[in-house]
Amino acid sequence: MHFYITFIMNVSMLITCAYLFNLVYKHILKNASYITKQLLLVVTFIFTGWLAMIFGVQLPDGPVFDLRAVPIIVASLLFNKPRYALMIGLGIAASRFAVNGMTANAMTGSINIAIMGIIAAGLIALYKRKKLWTYRLKATISLLSVNIVQVTGIALFGALRRDVYLTQIMPYTLPLAVLLGAFFLFIIHDFYKEQLRAQELRDMNRTLILQTLELLEAKRELEERARQLAKASQYKSDFMYNMSHELRTPLNSIILLSQLIRENEWEREELSENGQYADIIHTSSTELLRIINDILDLSKVEAGKMDIEWGQAATRDLTQLLYHQLYPIAAKKGLAFVVEIGQEVPEVIYTDGLRLAQILRNLLSNAVKFTEQGSVSLKLSMDQTTGWFLFEVEDTGIGIDEANRQLVFEAFQQEDGAVSRKYEGTGLGLAISLQLARLLGGDLTLASEKGKGSLFTLKLPAGLQTEESK
Repeated sequence: MHFYITFIMNVSMLITCAYLFNLVYKHILKNASYITKQLLLVVTFIFTGWLAMIFGVQLPDGPVFDLRAVPIIVASLLFNKPRYALMIGLGIAASRFAVNGMTANAMTGSINIAIMGIIAAGLIALYKRKKLWTYRLKATISLLSVNIVQVTGIALFGALRRDVYLTQIMPYTLPLAVLLGAFFLFIIHDFYKEQLRAQELRDMNRTLILQTLELLEAKRELEERARQLAKASQYKSDFMYNMSHELRTPLNSIILLSQLIRENEWEREELSENGQYADIIHTSSTELLRIINDILDLSKVEAGKMDIEWGQAATRDLTQLLYHQLYPIAAKKGLAFVVEIGQEVPEVIYTDGLRLAQILRNLLSNAVKFTEQGSVSLKLSMDQTTGWFLFEVEDTGIGIDEANRQLVFEAFQQEDGAVSRKYEGTGLGLAISLQLARLLGGDLTLASEKGKGSLFTLKLPAGLQTEESK
């Protein structure tokens, strides 16, 4: 029998084709697309199946015995989509007619090959669900399944008599097909692992692309929401800015009229009930005007409409003014109020004196308000390392927890509800002071310990000038 020689020649030819294809696949098709590589692999498998039939053993009655099943077996392991194995099976089945024409033997052979292609497609679908199966297990299942289907097909509707095939041919061809097929599957193991790694990389790349697209979409949504929030914040700031202006006009009139009523009552040398009402109206209106001014300042900063008037500011005049404004309040509470100016601090600094005084007034007012006993101090110095001016406001008041130190710099916020109820206030002073400090080119920091007091440090650069001031 020539089966041994023919089958060994078939394996040698298949190995040669696989080697040549591997060279082309790695070096020539390295940059080709995934679809191109898969389609070329399908064509190569069909070609090797046809080549195996060309060099197969052809009996006088027309049947051909060869290793045409090997490309289908390999396809069930290398491809991850069933349609490719089906295409290979149908392609090899169609090429069967090119071997010895349109005959009954060719028809039955084509049907048998097509069935093997369908089995291979089913095996691919099975392997996709059984991802933990090893290559050896998959190779064994594919090798036995396809060869058994081939033998069964030939026995059922082959051109040879069934008893002749089963007793005289199948005992030689089946062991040879299984043995040589296993040998070929052993050879392509490395190529299988390379295909598996490539598939894993494609899956990872696809996942990364999807994640990137999701991140880009999320980024676009966040940017859109940020734009909407910025627009809403701008509308709010503009509204507060305009409303504060509108409220100040009638409120100033109320303050002036209440002042006139008080002065008229004082001229009578006795304070009537109307005078008392005028006092209440004047005090309340003045406090309300202060709150509105704070809101106006905050809205100006947020709307970008706060103007900084750069110029020279006398440090001693500034501290003296603050001392005269706040000392009576501190003395009334029994607090020591101290102002210290370091020798290194110049007589004049370049800044917006009005805004600097507003910041320090806010800080000192809070220090006096939240201190029941002890002292409040204002110290001016210069940082020898950076050359910046330091304005330190220190008190021995209630202090602030570490968790709330950033909270107090937010608008309309105080340390907690109990503090807000006891000491009142809008919670705007520190928020405005921080924004003004930044507009002046500096910063405002806080160091505090609950129950021991607080230290606010205003840092301003020395010699800062703008193009407009120049």
